[in-house]
Amino acid sequence: MKNITGHFEGTGSIIYLCIGFVPDWVKVWNLEATNPAWDEWNEGMMRCDLYSEGLRFYQDTAIKIAELAAGAGIIPYYGGEMLTSTMAGTVTYGEGEYLKRDKKDYRYGGDDGDATSDDIDTWTLYSGYTGHFNEDVTGTYIGEGSEIWIDGKRYMIQSLSAGAGEATNEVTLSHTGVPSGNVEYIGGKWGYKPMIAGETTLAGFACADATVNADGEICAFSAGQWGQ
Repeated sequence: MKNITGHFEGTGSIIYLCIGFVPDWVKVWNLEATNPAWDEWNEGMMRCDLYSEGLRFYQDTAIKIAELAAGAGIIPYYGGEMLTSTMAGTVTYGEGEYLKRDKKDYRYGGDDGDATSDDIDTWTLYSGYTGHFNEDVTGTYIGEGSEIWIDGKRYMIQSLSAGAGEATNEVTLSHTGVPSGNVEYIGGKWGYKPMIAGETTLAGFACADATVNADGEICAFSAGQWGQ
């Protein structure tokens, strides 16, 4: 049995999440929609043409359900394709059509990371959810959505603008009162990054629902296998 979660930047068009296995079920949430919206799919739905690519759940005055039309939902992806430059398309961070997990630690300065100069190694609590680092971020890779480890504990960055981070109150974390301490890791704000020409895709799933996978918005997913 395999299970995985992650997050990515929505593109408004079909994307392939190359997670390393073909899932039996998938859920994708848009985390920035004015009204909550998410997609759900499982392998049993492929037995019926009405629901073969899943269902969208959304809320305005009440929670509603809509079937996802063919070519506009979630389907398994079997991978094994070597990408050409045409297939890969844009390689701009946070965009792309074929995405792979981004595990890189971006807290370093220079060409190795996203700090403007010195490595980011210190978090200082100001008040409540906010504080600052010992250095600003460039903002290409670190920002809202980044995973951060401070003194062996995991949090998420909820607010941090490009060119900021060092001044009082410029960083907002997912938890209140995080004690000042050592920054041990800061991941990319999107979690998944575009694959490039020459790389071979892993298995995963495709998502083509432009409502949930909305352009420029943070999306989260869970996917797994039943374990039977």
